[in-house]
Amino acid sequence: MQDVFQKYAGHVVDPKTQEVINKPLQDDTGFNEGHEEFLKMLIDKIESGELNPVVQDTLYNMEAYEKLSEEDKEATDITGTNILSLVRQIEKVWKVDQKASFQIQNLVETLFQTKSKFEEKHGDVYII
Repeated sequence: MQDVFQKYAGHVVDPKTQEVINKPLQDDTGFNEGHEEFLKMLIDKIESGELNPVVQDTLYNMEAYEKLSEEDKEATDITGTNILSLVRQIEKVWKVDQKASFQIQNLVETLFQTKSKFEEKHGDVYII
């Protein structure tokens, strides 16, 4: 069986198709309700130094975190790592172009959902 890369090695994409492929995704509907305020709060916490996207301890609401069992702290830490990864991505994209781009909307939605679902079960353990 021929490898797919070998099969299409000399293929040239139609210029009109390439133009469509190169166009960035767009969503002109803007942020979901409350997410623009969430983004503003997140950026304010980063800019003020209250939240450092590379220092995980700055993400925690320590009063709530200290009350958790060891198992729940471990889950909070793992989820916190994922949340901070999203925070860093949001910060980088926001610094480039402070607009409600499709990418920033998607990242904020993902962060908001991850945090909300986790805190439904474990309480208000994050400062965002």
